Amino acid sequence: MEEGGQEIRVYAGLGETGLPQAVAGADRLFFHAGMYSNFGRDPEMAAALETALTRPGFERLDIVSFDPVAGAAYWEEFRAILRRDVPEVTLRREFAASAAFCDALATRHPTKVRLFRTKAMPLAPILLVGDTIFAGHYLHGSVPAPQGLWLAIPADVADLLSRAEDDASPEVLDPVAKGAYRLVCECVAARNASRRLA
Repeated sequence: MEEGGQEIRVYAGLGETGLPQAVAGADRLFFHAGMYSNFGRDPEMAAALETALTRPGFERLDIVSFDPVAGAAYWEEFRAILRRDVPEVTLRREFAASAAFCDALATRHPTKVRLFRTKAMPLAPILLVGDTIFAGHYLHGSVPAPQGLWLAIPADVADLLSRAEDDASPEVLDPVAKGAYRLVCECVAARNASRRLA
């Protein structure tokens, strides 16, 4: 499958996608996932984010994460989906590490980073990075999302994001762009259902 002459790629694990390099070169980022503690422990990702956020032409990073203390009715199921067989206390430490990582980014770059927390169930980890959509999946099983299959979808993300923010009809889009639009709409819906922290 192709989008704009570029192939949609499938990777076995987020670590194989070249995400830090893509992040470092992007002018606009939008992250929608349950948590980001893995990013906080990855020096390459931390450096890539600093590179992007300190570039004069960089626009904005929106980060939507799950709020584990919101009392969501599905918490037990989602906890098992995120990290099966991990004790709840350990997972809560992961959420705390994720929050600290995101808070530190927003503190260092207050005009470029917006943080959102949601109690709505994240349906998939989705990262809008420049002109690429990276999409994983949350599933029941022992393999966590970062180690699952990931799509890298080339797309006019800025256009799709603008359409999603305007709630535009997808009918004018070709089939691949329409599929990509669904993912972008999920990011916008998650942000709209969130409370802003920074």
